[in-house]
Amino acid sequence: MTPTRVFVVAPTPTMRAGLRSMLASAEAADLLVVGEAGLSAGPVPPLSGADVVLVADEELLEETALSVSEDGTQSLLLLSEDEGTASRLRTLSLRGWGVVPPDAPSEELGAAVVAVAHGLTVLPKTLAERLLDEPAAAVEELSEPLTARESEVLGLLGRGLSNKMIARELHISEHTVKFHISSIYSKLGVSNRAEAVSQGARHGLISL
Repeated sequence: MTPTRVFVVAPTPTMRAGLRSMLASAEAADLLVVGEAGLSAGPVPPLSGADVVLVADEELLEETALSVSEDGTQSLLLLSEDEGTASRLRTLSLRGWGVVPPDAPSEELGAAVVAVAHGLTVLPKTLAERLLDEPAAAVEELSEPLTARESEVLGLLGRGLSNKMIARELHISEHTVKFHISSIYSKLGVSNRAEAVSQGARHGLISL
């Protein structure tokens, strides 16, 4: 069986070594660390050789996520206690993604790595239970409804596509995509993609 290739991104050599050791001791998973990077290493190196990028610090998430989402075939697993990071990850163009607590044991970490490598979503038990227990929010009416094209663009935003990818998908120019996104932001009362996707789901315009 081919091992799951993991790239470790953590701020210190000690933390990276600890994560390598944990991944190696996860007996239920066949994992291979193929590279690592940290705060002092400058820009995140190419990650194309990895199936999963394991990020151990939220400060490293933005830059790493850009490298991963540009590829679109990789998965990302974040060690974090901030459940709000799930909203950020779900907007990216990732094969699979997840959030696990920093104190997760090696077997849990290994299982999460394998799960996201297979395109699944992994969430902390408390967050998953809360999402499942929450009653469906009442669908709110917009004061000004989205046009059919804006709804299409919003749906593609929800899938994590970039402006260039949306333009290619809908056979329109990037300038037109930016125009539609600006209009979507205005109608939904938001200022970024994550908020647009969140509000779109809240209003029943897209499903996540």
